[in-house]
Amino acid sequence: MGKFVGVIIAAGLAVVATPIAAGLATAAAAGATVSAFAVAAVGAIATLSTAYAVTGALQLGASLLGLGPSMPKPPTSEREIRMPRPPRVSGYGLSRLFGAVILYETAADGTAVDVHAVHDGEIEEIVQRYLGDDAISLTGNVVNPGGDGRYKDGAISFYTTMGETPGTAFAAVVAKLPGIWTDDHRGDGVVLIALLSSPVKAKNFLDVYPNNVPSPSIAAKWQRCPDPYAEDPTDESGWTWTYNPIRQIMHYKMVREGEDYATRIAPALSYWQAASDICDEQVDLKAGGTEDRYRSCVAHRHIDAHGQVVAALLATCDGWIAPRSDGALIVYAGKYYEPTVSIGPEHIVAYDWQGVGVDDDEAVNEIICSYISADHDYNTVECDAWRDEDDILDRGQVLSDNLDPQVPSWGQVRRLAKRKMARVNALHRGTVTTNVAGRIVRGQRYINLDLTEAGTTFYSGPVEVTAVTRNMATGGVTFTWVAADPNIDAWDPATEEGEPAAKGERSELPTLLAPIIISADPEFAADGVSVQIRVGIIAPDRPDLTWYARWKLSAATSWTEATFSDVDPGASVVLIVGLVPADSTVDVEVSCANGIGQISGWSNTETVDTSFIT
Repeated sequence: MGKFVGVIIAAGLAVVATPIAAGLATAAAAGATVSAFAVAAVGAIATLSTAYAVTGALQLGASLLGLGPSMPKPPTSEREIRMPRPPRVSGYGLSRLFGAVILYETAADGTAVDVHAVHDGEIEEIVQRYLGDDAISLTGNVVNPGGDGRYKDGAISFYTTMGETPGTAFAAVVAKLPGIWTDDHRGDGVVLIALLSSPVKAKNFLDVYPNNVPSPSIAAKWQRCPDPYAEDPTDESGWTWTYNPIRQIMHYKMVREGEDYATRIAPALSYWQAASDICDEQVDLKAGGTEDRYRSCVAHRHIDAHGQVVAALLATCDGWIAPRSDGALIVYAGKYYEPTVSIGPEHIVAYDWQGVGVDDDEAVNEIICSYISADHDYNTVECDAWRDEDDILDRGQVLSDNLDPQVPSWGQVRRLAKRKMARVNALHRGTVTTNVAGRIVRGQRYINLDLTEAGTTFYSGPVEVTAVTRNMATGGVTFTWVAADPNIDAWDPATEEGEPAAKGERSELPTLLAPIIISADPEFAADGVSVQIRVGIIAPDRPDLTWYARWKLSAATSWTEATFSDVDPGASVVLIVGLVPADSTVDVEVSCANGIGQISGWSNTETVDTSFIT
């Protein structure tokens, strides 16, 4: 239910139509209930439309920017991409990115050579390398094998750059692809990955590459950002890596949007410093220790709209940004402060007030919370939802919404969810249109609001300003608001932090052990002349095994190999190997492969003297 008041409608309806129209337009735009009496007082619908058309946006608050629908993360947050002209991607904080494939060739020796462009701009540090879902380590540039034998025998080499300018071409790629990749392929200012995957025999392919040739990715501390406390925040040599979303917004404004620091940030620097300090405040954890109140690990494409990226950064700290009357940008992080500005009847031309609760189609009593988890290889996972159990009981239904800011902590996303639910479900809310004196609301996140008419007070107390537009008709502004809770930042980690996403252990496939030869005896073949070897083996008792045997003259260096694909399973197996030369010394070995392509190592070598056949 909404209550609309045009001006304070007094004797003789001595009102001016245009200010009322401006207020009506704002109320109508917000979907408010407007009385027929107020419409009649306007006198002309055309005036309403004109008044609304001349309003212009001035500032955006957390409900519209900070905690609205999330900006889609770059596709390279989850997979590699292949396209003729991939968009540039940059990241803040610590997260994981795949790349855009910019080269895929096969070298003359069969090596698959892939180069990926990952990040635009120099980065601080690579924290972890991945092949597919496998966190890997390197010896030099060679990938160390997994416990199940994947990537064994130095099959894959993994190279990276840090995005320096000028860069350095991958020497290994230049050597493998002469004439295709040269020393001029430096990748200035771009973080690159080169992956060299060696060819293997067909029967060993799934053993070395169990998930095919994998896609590489890296988790890294991405770009460095200015510090509002630095002597000269524009001096890039002093920029450092940070999780702090306010410093990241400063970087984005200065570097991506090209905002002039001297006119847009410096005059309001104290606001940037205060907001940055709030993000760095320590919040207690129920397991002991603390974490920063707000951290951000936002990645974005350079083709994303600036408003979307800023919204994603603000979402990580329930932030709020607005231009001041002098054009300087004021920024707030999500923390309540005592208002210093009051708006009352002397400022108000029109208002819409809703104070009887939130309808089911707008209320939220469950927020599904997601975060980017280092414990899950920097994938997006869900933690405990934030729920209002009393409201669920009262309404008799669960009204769910999602919150998935790009943050690295389940406690942080639940703190953000608490603030979001309080804002969405606030009992009092509405829209106010002011006269010229009401312009003092600009640049304020929290104000004191007094809605009193004809001796009746509809609301009096602190409110959060969620959006402001200029109102040309009244000379003032029109702003939307919700009642503010001064205790919103109270936090009990024992009861409110919740639990992180469950962490399952990713187990490697158990290694298929090499079989053991327990006997190897020469015998005549069925023709009574040719010689073969009867090999007895201790075997895994499973029905999916394919067996291999190989033999060579002891003095030789090359083997002759045979496959046995139809051998009855059992705890012991007998293979007939041959035909082999008579009157010779012959070496014999065996191995096996299971149904999913794992191949064991070769067994112990048995040496057989075929001259003693009886």
